[in-house]
Amino acid sequence: MIDSNTQVEEIMKIPGVVSYFIENRVSPITCSGPFPQPLGKLLELKKVADPDAFIAGLNDFLTERGIELKEDNE
Repeated sequence: MIDSNTQVEEIMKIPGVVSYFIENRVSPITCSGPFPQPLGKLLELKKVADPDAFIAGLNDFLTERGIELKEDNE
């Protein structure tokens, strides 16, 4: 499950996830590649009105596609 502390670089490894960001008008890409900080920081910088709703929607997007984010310690 993705939360505000999940690194954007890790999220970008998930196939198809960029489309969710673009549909919600948030670019996860910088001139040097994926944003190198946690998702919460990206959403703060992009002035997303409801970061919790964005993250919940992202998790729903992944669930609908049968994608599970593995924890680092699994």
